[in-house]
Amino acid sequence: MVEMAASVEPKRKEGPEPTPAPPAHLRDESLLKFVGTATIILGVVLLVSSSIAIAALSILRYTLVEWIPILPLSLLLIFVGGLVNVYFRKVIDHALNPKKAVDAPRAPYSYAYPYQMPPPYYAMRMPSPTYAPAPAVATPAPSVQRPAASMRFCIQCGKQIPVEAKFCPYCRHAYTN
Repeated sequence: MVEMAASVEPKRKEGPEPTPAPPAHLRDESLLKFVGTATIILGVVLLVSSSIAIAALSILRYTLVEWIPILPLSLLLIFVGGLVNVYFRKVIDHALNPKKAVDAPRAPYSYAYPYQMPPPYYAMRMPSPTYAPAPAVATPAPSVQRPAASMRFCIQCGKQIPVEAKFCPYCRHAYTN
């Protein structure tokens, strides 16, 4: 009886586990990755075959009008396939292998020589205390003092200098009277 129960039990295969299906948002990207590769291959095949056909037909003195448009078309296919391949490889790579969060680097410890003060450590940052806003006080506008008639302002530094000065004594800017 025990032998029959053991034979009825399903046997498991010891092979490798199947790879899981890609996430739903990556199925289109992986399809476009293969479409990009196929487009490049098709463009290269068209380029090589059309260049061989044009060379053979020109030797045999046939018309080449039908084969000439295939050359730029094949170059366009190679270009588009390359762009799709490069872009979607980056998209898939970033989606499957996201960048890990990097912790802030720790402050380095410095070496303290014997009989020396230990190095200071960074103080904890405390939140600044909040104060109630001060009441608005109406202050009279300060009166603007006019310089004496014998003074003027330097156009370089803005300080007051005598009218007859040839140079500003503060910034050494030259004046011509």
